[in-house]
Amino acid sequence: MKKVLLMAVAGILCAHQTFAQAPTPPKSMAVAAQPTPKGNGKIAGVILEETGQKPIEFATISLVEKASGKTVDGTVSDDKGRFSLGKVAEGQYKLSVSFLGFETKVFDNITVGNKEEVNIGVVALKGGARTLDEVSVVGDKLLVEEKVDRMVYNAEKDITNAGGTATDVLKKVPGLTVDLEGNVALRGSSNIRVLINNKPSAVMASSVADALQQIPSDMIKSVEIITSPSAKYDAEGTAGIVNIITKKNNLQGVNGMVNASYGNRISVVNGTVNYRKGKLGVNTSLGYNWRNNPAENIRETVYRGIPGIDRLSQSMKGKREGEFQMLQFGADYELTKRSSLSAGVRMQSGEFVYLTTQTSTQYLNGGVIGSNTRVNRNQFDNMNYDINLDFTQQFAQPGRELSVLGLLSRNDRENSNLADVYNLDQQLALKEQNLNDAYNEEKTFQVDYTHPFKNKHLLEVGGKAILRYVESDYQFLVANPAAAPFVTEPSRTDVFAYHQNVGAAYASYEFSVNKKYNFKLGTRYEHTKVDGDFTSTQTSVAQSYDNFIPSFAVSKALKNNQTLKFNYTKRIQRPQLGLLNPYENRADTFNIQVGNPNLNAEITNAYEVGYSTFFKSGFSVNATAFWRQTNNSIEAYTLPTDEGVNYTRFANIGRNASYGLSLFSSMKFLKKGNVSANLNVFYLDLQSETSLLNASNASVMYNANLNTSYVFGKGISAQVFGQFNGRRVTLQGRTSSFAVFNLALKKDILNKNGSITVGVDNPFSASLRQRNIFKTPSAEQVNTMYIYNRQVKVGASYKFGKITAKTQPKRKKKINNDDAKSDGDSNN
Repeated sequence: MKKVLLMAVAGILCAHQTFAQAPTPPKSMAVAAQPTPKGNGKIAGVILEETGQKPIEFATISLVEKASGKTVDGTVSDDKGRFSLGKVAEGQYKLSVSFLGFETKVFDNITVGNKEEVNIGVVALKGGARTLDEVSVVGDKLLVEEKVDRMVYNAEKDITNAGGTATDVLKKVPGLTVDLEGNVALRGSSNIRVLINNKPSAVMASSVADALQQIPSDMIKSVEIITSPSAKYDAEGTAGIVNIITKKNNLQGVNGMVNASYGNRISVVNGTVNYRKGKLGVNTSLGYNWRNNPAENIRETVYRGIPGIDRLSQSMKGKREGEFQMLQFGADYELTKRSSLSAGVRMQSGEFVYLTTQTSTQYLNGGVIGSNTRVNRNQFDNMNYDINLDFTQQFAQPGRELSVLGLLSRNDRENSNLADVYNLDQQLALKEQNLNDAYNEEKTFQVDYTHPFKNKHLLEVGGKAILRYVESDYQFLVANPAAAPFVTEPSRTDVFAYHQNVGAAYASYEFSVNKKYNFKLGTRYEHTKVDGDFTSTQTSVAQSYDNFIPSFAVSKALKNNQTLKFNYTKRIQRPQLGLLNPYENRADTFNIQVGNPNLNAEITNAYEVGYSTFFKSGFSVNATAFWRQTNNSIEAYTLPTDEGVNYTRFANIGRNASYGLSLFSSMKFLKKGNVSANLNVFYLDLQSETSLLNASNASVMYNANLNTSYVFGKGISAQVFGQFNGRRVTLQGRTSSFAVFNLALKKDILNKNGSITVGVDNPFSASLRQRNIFKTPSAEQVNTMYIYNRQVKVGASYKFGKITAKTQPKRKKKINNDDAKSDGDSNN
């Protein structure tokens, strides 16, 4: 351990070592590191496909001084195909434009005068037909990239991810924290929206933690973090958006990949097949994973002023075992040179069983007054599917585009909790059944239009409709005594139906001032209508509200590769199924959780100030200060009954304010090593002054991670990851800190078409320990969890097929329903 940490520290101290920028172009297109002459000239243009006039993103532009033959400057094009080279000295130059799969175009005579702006106009690149074997791509993305509006974690570059799930991947993303139960938070807030390939999924509406366990890590290409979304995005997700991008290949031909890994906790098999010929592209993915997680829990509750009980002691041992399957199919077709149609189907299914034995003992004045042992079988079955159909129309004017999108998403969940309850004499006293069948369905329709102007201004407008329907059929049955037939308890049995419809329209305008300041102004209007009813009690809930959501972003380019930016936006967080569902989770009859169908949406104001810089040596730094304020936050609160039963409910009772700083830095060391570090520090202030709860809590919270990799040569590479998560506070208590550690070694084989990976997770401790504490005037509870987390895993992967690089595929528009808050419970 000490040697590993010393290696990591040594890597950080090697900042003076030079290395390539990211993204680095292939060697044949690389920009040499020569001093750039200082001047007042400028060269600009737009890169498009010759066929179809589609913008080419990440095309490489190199500026060569004719007299010396040296490359003096370079850049890459943006998502509209635009590029600009500033501070160009007077002189004669050659300009080359290149992109993988296209013929390079060279302008031999570019003359730049003093303070002259040279616009070369539209550069149309012609598609080539080279096979991939003929292309030597030696460029390498950094593990973490900082872009204009988001941070990107390139998961496929992290070999410690092999043989895991999406949960394991998200643990390593800067700014994110994942607790021991799989719940995800961004900068300390769980109010996030998780998307898959820029699309929402109904499975996330039920339980983000469970859904992430169903996605194999080997199928994830990257994870994007967007903390200040523009008006184009849904207003939901107060902390931001987490977008998981899965792997797929858009090159011509047939190709694919197969991955398999075996570990003592998780085993995974998955594969992808891609086909593209001419105007048609098809991709298919299959995945399966099995997991086994033993756990232990010790809970002590001390009561004050509750008659009949002063202490409750509980101990639990259990095992969670499950298997999950995933199928993904997509196709796209170019109808004309400027129009395309794409469709996709994504299905996930799975089941897991949580077997536990829990003994609960009640005390009064030091003596035992009651005890029982519950043998629980808690089973969850899940089926989810997403179907999308998208049409995109581009126009002769570069960057002008119209898209129409539709999405149908549904998630079905069945939960059955069967309990045998034994008395103090270990005799079977009674049986209980707690059943819940629920589903969540979303229909989404979206239209977006983008219009560029000659002065490089950009207008974006659009509209969207989201139609949600949630249904929960829950029953509670008891056999008392155990030999008696099961009888339904009417007070705990009902059918809850809930409609939530959202209509939205937005407009966003982007422009520059004095070629130094870039502004993006936007506003979004959303109308929400909610109605729900309970079948047996004939009661209902109804809400209707309107929200105007402004957004503002400004950035300024400073000298020496420095950038300063400011963002403001307002966000909404609508409650999801797990928060609304009035079903009582009675797996532990002394600690019960129940949803609240009367919840209102949260409103949050979010501010960010960011600074980033990149040095010639390759050392980069990004710092962001942020402030979030929510005055009606949805908070969980726990209160004991007169019988000593702790009920956890949800209500709009909080004032939630957080102020913090996020730091990220990356660099190479010793030419073949990479190191990145991330630190998040923030102050969280929670207050509730309501009739339901009068409480407050505040603390400085932090998390940090370090990721180091090194290439030894001969196809051998190693990676080490470590993360420490500081304690977290809630309105009524706190959660202790914990750390995770991963180590992996990879060997490329079969001419780099295959690889073998060996990894170890948390080798220094068999189990991770986390302590949760909550306090009320009448009770204090300490809950200590021990979750087995050590794993040794061995994996192999193989790439197959012959492919060609021909033309850049059309950029696809996606639906983003980033608008609903989860309860964060992996079991609901």
